[in-house]
Amino acid sequence: MTPDIYYIHRGKIPHYLLCSIENTRVFNPKTRIFLVGDASHSKFKRLGVSLISFNSLPQGDHDAFQATYRHTSGNPEAFERFCFARWFYLHEAVRINGSEVTLHLDSDCMIFESAEELMQRLLPEKAQCYFGPEGNPHLALFHREGISSLITTLLTLFKTDYFHQWSQSNWKEARRFFCDMAGLDYYSQQHLDVVNQQTQWEDAIVEQTMSMDHGFATWPGPKKLKRVQWRIEDDKLIPYLNRLSDGSYVRALALHYKGASKRYMRNFNRISDFYLSRKVRSYLNNHLPPINRSMAFSKSSHQI
Repeated sequence: MTPDIYYIHRGKIPHYLLCSIENTRVFNPKTRIFLVGDASHSKFKRLGVSLISFNSLPQGDHDAFQATYRHTSGNPEAFERFCFARWFYLHEAVRINGSEVTLHLDSDCMIFESAEELMQRLLPEKAQCYFGPEGNPHLALFHREGISSLITTLLTLFKTDYFHQWSQSNWKEARRFFCDMAGLDYYSQQHLDVVNQQTQWEDAIVEQTMSMDHGFATWPGPKKLKRVQWRIEDDKLIPYLNRLSDGSYVRALALHYKGASKRYMRNFNRISDFYLSRKVRSYLNNHLPPINRSMAFSKSSHQI
């Protein structure tokens, strides 16, 4: 069983999203890739992307949820509403397309494995859902029953004791914003038997945030962008992260370029590629700092 792959993006298609989609296509040459959104792009045909417009999807559950929403966040309300809305859009798109297993990717996430291999690792027996700790959804996998169960939970989320206790806390001072990640985290607490949230194995990692070190080597300078070692394997560029605790390198199944770090997303793998091009890109990416160039080779910089 091969999962279908879905991106959900509102507004103009940015370069980093195209980089993510092309990289995904290289590892999934025959898999169906959908973008649920309100804008198309001339490269979608070459990348084999099918566009599903928001307006083409049923809105019943979405409207019912939006009527219950209570804004408890320092982020703009429209932003938080859309973050929740994407799960309703995904649910309807999955139903329309008959997807049995769904791989959802944020527009700033890049995968370096096939969707089928990710499913084998991330959705073990009895698991219906996969997403990161604390509801991190940049890479999420669902069986059809899993996404339906999530929607059922979200529809009553703002009526739960969980939300009531949150809203009565000092969330503003603590900057603990109630977003869709809180909703996914609540769902995982209620469904521990069917949700997998493992991110690290002996031989691999699903990287959570590139702009935080999490115990891995970073580029020199004040910014903490993880330093990736790119290796050529099976005619593809594969990322490895250097674990500081023992100096070992672990294969990254996914890299999440959250926030401002999205500017460093590249076409690491390309549909039309050849060995010399890959060799040059791996060398440049391994040796040229993507940030803090003026500090990277200063005497005070920590060399990795």
